[in-house]
Amino acid sequence: MRRISLAALPILAVAMGVTPALGQEVPSPYEFIDTRHQAGFFVGAAADNRGSLDLGPGGGLLFGGRYGLELGGPFAIEGTAFMLPTDRNVYDPSDPDEGLELLGSTNSTVAGIDGRLRFTLTGDRTWNDLAPFALAGVGLAFDLSGDSPLEEDLFGEERFSFGPAFLGVLGLGSRWLPTDRLTIRADALLHIWRLGTPEAFFQFEGENGLGSISENEWTGVGVVTLGGAYRF
Repeated sequence: MRRISLAALPILAVAMGVTPALGQEVPSPYEFIDTRHQAGFFVGAAADNRGSLDLGPGGGLLFGGRYGLELGGPFAIEGTAFMLPTDRNVYDPSDPDEGLELLGSTNSTVAGIDGRLRFTLTGDRTWNDLAPFALAGVGLAFDLSGDSPLEEDLFGEERFSFGPAFLGVLGLGSRWLPTDRLTIRADALLHIWRLGTPEAFFQFEGENGLGSISENEWTGVGVVTLGGAYRF
């Protein structure tokens, strides 16, 4: 009788709707990222940092595109291109007795391309659909606008030009993967580029509150972006 009762227990459990395997499952907040490629766009805002001589490009709204490839584990590589329509100030340094004369502001369209290495803190998985990351990259930045009409009367050693300049990128951010194909992404970045000093500006070193003037100045520009991408 005892043997019959023990044998009947599994049948009784099914009849009562008890599923032991399901009762032992614990929902995990982690999910694997199955896709390797992603391509998308972003928009953002760049802070205003024109350098100590006030010659560099200003800030403003920027936009661009991005392609990424997962390498396995937490690592991925990315290629990014952006454009920043902004302005820059034009100074006339030709008369040392009069000091630097501000001639006005001119349009400047900064473009940049860079390659990045991205490290995802959750590896090749998401945590509650989120994948926070850190990144670093290098590239080039340049001004597509060329010379300004304000500079027509200035000699070559009196003109400022931007680029092609080294571009360094450091950043933190997170991806949100609400579906199998869609990614929403936010980045907080630091763009580091080099501003060259025109030769004629060195005559004002120590004057007009300028202090020491370096041949090249490294300038950091804060950038925040928000974008979307399609994964495949």
